[in-house]
Amino acid sequence: MLKADERKKLERDFIEAEASLALEGFHPSEFGVSLKTRVLAGDISLEQAQAELLAHYTPVASRIA
Repeated sequence: MLKADERKKLERDFIEAEASLALEGFHPSEFGVSLKTRVLAGDISLEQAQAELLAHYTPVASRIA
């Protein structure tokens, strides 16, 4: 579980990041929103969310080494 001050900072960071993306014409995917929700709930860390994003969006062929 996140502390209240940690959650507030993360919420502000997500708002700023989403605003920046929106200015470029991008919007978060459902998958991205679900990760954000899990991070804010304290279910996963930012590092875990990043790893899931990379795994989700990296083409399968490039993951085969």
